[in-house]
Amino acid sequence: MLATRRALLLSPLATPALAQALFPDRPIRLVIGYPAGGGVDTVGRPIMQKLSERLGQPVVVENRGGANGNIAMEFMARVEPDGYTLFMGDAGNLGITHALYPNLPFDTQRDFVGVAQLTAGPSVLVISSAVPARTMQEFVALLKARPDALHFGSAGIGSGPHLFYESWRRAAGVSMTHVPYRGTGPALQGLLAGDVQLMVGNYGVFRGAHEGGRVRVLAISSPERHPALPDVPTVRETGTDWTLMGFNGVIAPARIPPARRQLLEDGFRAVMQQPEMVAQMISLGSVAAFTPGAALDAHMREQRAFWTRLVREANIQAE
Repeated sequence: MLATRRALLLSPLATPALAQALFPDRPIRLVIGYPAGGGVDTVGRPIMQKLSERLGQPVVVENRGGANGNIAMEFMARVEPDGYTLFMGDAGNLGITHALYPNLPFDTQRDFVGVAQLTAGPSVLVISSAVPARTMQEFVALLKARPDALHFGSAGIGSGPHLFYESWRRAAGVSMTHVPYRGTGPALQGLLAGDVQLMVGNYGVFRGAHEGGRVRVLAISSPERHPALPDVPTVRETGTDWTLMGFNGVIAPARIPPARRQLLEDGFRAVMQQPEMVAQMISLGSVAAFTPGAALDAHMREQRAFWTRLVREANIQAE
């Protein structure tokens, strides 16, 4: 039967519908612009496992870290737009990068199209257990008493965690010394080693260290408390009027065949609506929040405008 279908596909009478029926007939590669162990990687792998089961083909995660994901996105802009190579990113990749790097060889609005937004989620503010502060109020007081004496670790200058921190810092009226790493995973190692005292990011990154008592989760950036962390107050509850939500989404090269884009979008919709996936995202400190590719395109444009203003006002410059 497969041989017959392939023969028909090569026939000049083969229909687009028949050609589409063969997709995917080999593994799909999902590129992530950060090292393994970061927030996108932690959330993405279980989702891709479920997508693989639905499509009947492996979805292989490939981590291409460096330059806040720009190395991976430049690679993505050159791949064959056949639907077999996708990119999963966060606000840092899909909303922030052009605010910091005006001369990139790719453009997120020109070279890519959204396939699906998968999650929306708050960030948690996490400190080393060695820091002599038990609450956010105590930590803010410590920072105000010792400006720039403590260190904040991020996935790199201009990364989502960096700019989330910058937005919070401005609202709280504090200042720390920024230490950029090549990804969230390496930054977490710096936090555990005591080289930095604060990190901001998806709870899934810190879950093991938190449960092991090696870090303290002081507050969460959402408007309301998260069901996975009912004892962790929102930042607003601790006295700083600040909320900010991140997101994860999947994009593809702009010239992907529309039928393949739709098939992938439908696959992600089905995966993110599964009760076990909803529960797993909550356990990682996120929320399953599927939106179609067109809605992700619009959200990326809005995020780009928002972060461009913040980068300009804060005078943040990429190295």
